[in-house]
Amino acid sequence: MLRLPEGMERVWLMRAKGMREVEIAEALGISRQAVNKALKDARVKLFEAFFGLAEVFSWGIVRVNVEKGFMVARGKCFDKRVRVYAFYFPGKGIKAFFGEGLPDYVLEHAVKIGIIERPDKEELITALET
Repeated sequence: MLRLPEGMERVWLMRAKGMREVEIAEALGISRQAVNKALKDARVKLFEAFFGLAEVFSWGIVRVNVEKGFMVARGKCFDKRVRVYAFYFPGKGIKAFFGEGLPDYVLEHAVKIGIIERPDKEELITALET
């Protein structure tokens, strides 16, 4: 399972939460160029991971947002076509969920990352799909 290197993950998470590059650099005591490079490398790694996952499982990609760490795809589960929602969880890697049965920890993660403002499944599905 893909996990971003710890330092890169820290920078990516701060950016996902809405911090600007200069603020991240100041908070971590590194240059803005180092932040920019870490974010660029993180985007590449997440794109590769999401596209690789879709390829392995023959999912059709609908949307990928590496800044917030998620992918929406079309897949099959027991011969039924379903939506697949995959998220990058810091410290854990990518986890995928079929259909709209998202556990509460996904809602909490989506709030923490700034995908939605409050833990609401309908709001999250709408945000992921638009």
